[in-house]
Amino acid sequence: MSDDSSNSTSTGSDSFSETTTEGYGSRLGGSLIAALIGLILVPAAIVLLYWNEGRAVDAIRALDRGAKSIVEVMPAAVDPKVDGKLVHLTGTMQPGTPARDPVFGVSRDGLLRLSRKVEMFQWEEQSKSESHENVGGSKTTTTTYSYRKVWLDHPVDSSHFHGQGDHRNPSMPAQSQIFDGGNVQLGAYKVDTPVLSRLSEFVPVQQLSAPPPSYQAAGDGFYRGRDPAQPAIGDLKVSFGGISAQTVSVAAASAGGLLTVFRDSNGYTIALAEPGSVSAEALFTQEKKSESTMTWILRGVGFVLVLIGLVCISRPLTMLFAILPFLESIVGAGAFLAAVTLSVPITLVTIAVAWIVHRPLTGIILLVAAGLGMFLLGKIGPRRRQAGFIPGRA
Repeated sequence: MSDDSSNSTSTGSDSFSETTTEGYGSRLGGSLIAALIGLILVPAAIVLLYWNEGRAVDAIRALDRGAKSIVEVMPAAVDPKVDGKLVHLTGTMQPGTPARDPVFGVSRDGLLRLSRKVEMFQWEEQSKSESHENVGGSKTTTTTYSYRKVWLDHPVDSSHFHGQGDHRNPSMPAQSQIFDGGNVQLGAYKVDTPVLSRLSEFVPVQQLSAPPPSYQAAGDGFYRGRDPAQPAIGDLKVSFGGISAQTVSVAAASAGGLLTVFRDSNGYTIALAEPGSVSAEALFTQEKKSESTMTWILRGVGFVLVLIGLVCISRPLTMLFAILPFLESIVGAGAFLAAVTLSVPITLVTIAVAWIVHRPLTGIILLVAAGLGMFLLGKIGPRRRQAGFIPGRA
């Protein structure tokens, strides 16, 4: 059994290597911790999958009800008869006071929204690891950390860098942010912030105010540093995008002349806004597509979490064979295949059960389809093995 050890080697001013050897005992202990994490991760993934299907059904039902009950109104005057109802209207959306960046003083007449993007020239750490298992169960890993200068719109904490030297980033004095105009209206209706925030197609703002102290004008924005052509660590560049007053179509609740979030009976909220003249049907169709995309993304996340959890649970079994590296590789590969084989039915059955609760007919069809698919896969495997061996044939 090998004790844990480490050593480091500098391979240049922007590169740093570290080699560690983890003993069999530490690896075995780590595998037990991984198994505990897996035992938590798998149920959590199942809960996520179940919740996601319920969320998707609620979204579909709410959007279907909304599409059927929505009321068309004219923006010229507030209609008290539609108070509390889901309404659709198209008109010119404009602010009472234009959006303005209070730090940089950037604004323009008619700005509904203003986006400030701040980037800082910083050090970024990248790592690449190579590992090999040793006879006796220990594992040696060599990690090379390299450093490069990049423009990033978020601060990088260099205090956690592994390399030695001057790879240190200063604090970021300004952050990216979005500013909304005040008293935004669509015709006679006031527009609530959740509705306004659905507009997100920003275009560059060309006309800027004078740069603040320590900044200079550069391109479509401002620059803090000596020379934009030769940036130094800590230099900042700031750019701006805006959404101007324009024709906008909205589907939202009318509440005393305010266009705000509509809450369906199942709790799902509706607040839609798109530039241009867009029908209510098109708004709801686009929202259904967005919800469908989110549902599939979360299904994928749930499946991957189940897979990772099962792999973690199998780690102690793999470590029992780690005395000989080739056995660990074989058992590890088999454990991964088993985890994949189990992850698929667990995911499908969870989705099917969720649909049985929310939409019984569809859920039963999915459950039968999942069972049939697993039955066929079980039949195909033996047939292939039989086909590969025919008695009497060399």
